[in-house]
Amino acid sequence: MAIDTARTRQHLQDFAFRELFVEELGWNRARDGRLAPAALDGTAYTRRHVAELGGVVVIEIEAEGGIPDARTRAAIHREIPRLHHENLLIFVDPARTQSLWFWAKRDGARLLPREHL
Repeated sequence: MAIDTARTRQHLQDFAFRELFVEELGWNRARDGRLAPAALDGTAYTRRHVAELGGVVVIEIEAEGGIPDARTRAAIHREIPRLHHENLLIFVDPARTQSLWFWAKRDGARLLPREHL
């Protein structure tokens, strides 16, 4: 299946991550796509499962006040493996004008965080 780059670009611009992963990239729909509120160190945020494939879950995270700082993102990332060992987190601002993609590369026992704004 060839990727339609125009539709892929449009899904990214529209912050339509579920459509991007499921329709364009061929991932499976997330079992639970409902919003789940959470809080960490006084920062309230919501998470929504977007898609999954081969044990990797894509989770969209929206924190009040915008994309959290690096320390808070790392703390949120440490909470997620309790639910899903392998994951890709997409942090979005409330206005949905900016996203930061976060995942951790495993090197033995070490986790090497990777980010793409």
